[in-house]
Amino acid sequence: MPEQQGNTIQRRETNIMSVKSALYASKEKNGPYPYAFLANLFIIQVFGLLMLFSASYTTGYLKYGDSYYFISNQFAYTVVGLIAMFVASRFDYHWLRRWTKWGYWLCIILLCVVLTCDPINGCRRWIHWDGVPLPSVQVSEIVKFEMVLMTAHIMCRYRAQRKTLYRGFIYPLLPLLPIVILLFFEPHFSGTILICLITGSILLLGGGGGIYIVGMLGLGAGGIWLLYNFAAKIPYVATRLETWSTDFSALNWQTQQSLLAIGSGSWFGLGLGNSMEKQLWLPECTNDFIFSVVCEELGFAGAVVVIILFAALILQGIYIAYGAADLYGTLLALGITAQIAWQVFFNIAVVTNSMPATGISLPFFSSGGTSLLMLLGEMGVLLNVARQGAKAKADRQAAQAAQAAAETGGQALAVPYAAGRRLAAR
Repeated sequence: MPEQQGNTIQRRETNIMSVKSALYASKEKNGPYPYAFLANLFIIQVFGLLMLFSASYTTGYLKYGDSYYFISNQFAYTVVGLIAMFVASRFDYHWLRRWTKWGYWLCIILLCVVLTCDPINGCRRWIHWDGVPLPSVQVSEIVKFEMVLMTAHIMCRYRAQRKTLYRGFIYPLLPLLPIVILLFFEPHFSGTILICLITGSILLLGGGGGIYIVGMLGLGAGGIWLLYNFAAKIPYVATRLETWSTDFSALNWQTQQSLLAIGSGSWFGLGLGNSMEKQLWLPECTNDFIFSVVCEELGFAGAVVVIILFAALILQGIYIAYGAADLYGTLLALGITAQIAWQVFFNIAVVTNSMPATGISLPFFSSGGTSLLMLLGEMGVLLNVARQGAKAKADRQAAQAAQAAAETGGQALAVPYAAGRRLAAR
């Protein structure tokens, strides 16, 4: 009997200690940072800066008289982007939802402004005027994130109806129509495809449309076929489609040089900084075709490392989405992760001639200030989703420990369970 009483007292003390430990963990405003994700992101960013410098110093010197032209700009954007990432990781991501509609109309206005700007390489994709000493802004990079916010907002607002055809599929796509029309006039066909795929990924993974999604996928495939045939009539798109071939001699110059760079790299590459194609043979070696330089200098082994790093980042993003505190956080994380996944897929597919050339950059590697700023800012939002998910988990553990202590006769402590409201909304 005394032994049984001793065991009961010991269990009570253990439960009370568990409650105190869980309470301590749940006192923080946000949970801890996901350090594995941060480490992987840091490696990718440093790797990207190193490869950009290697790929760009010849182009920078010959075109601008400064070997550090590209890397100095990219490094400056990296510093600003990291600050934005840290700030975003500290602010509640639910705050973004309040400004989603305003952000959408701002994007519409910016896309209209782009059409009045001076063209670059025959396209109006940047807010830029000749003679105005201001950095150019590629609005489509902002629109990508805005469509993640808008789609997640609509899916959460009508979460009880998200398995219906209209509320779960058709209605969330309506904001996409003006975006697609304005991007068509730039023209920006690759950006249109990417934004559509990001939106579609959120709808599919978020359960939008329910059983109707099967039929909608078939209609979507038919729509892509019609869009393909329509786009084939646009001169610059038609040229890219005509030169997409398995016959090396029929390929356009850019794709030919890309394949030569990849083949020259063999297993372990020519060595960092020793690329020949970047000596003005390979166009856009600092942007869309930087992965070709990676293959040439670091070989198959280096290419595999880059792919593994991105694959790990995507899996980490999915894990963050799975552990989010609510549906909105889950959809945000899925949308941001889908953007990175699709961009990596398309970029590598293009440089290996697995699909026609499109102007989609490699995240964190390709030069481009707007893209890098937006990506790092989105990583900050992803970090906040992860931290709040960890906080919600700590709150649940605290509540469970308190309940266990009460059931065994321990002291019932008041436990802040802020995650309960989020779980109820999930």
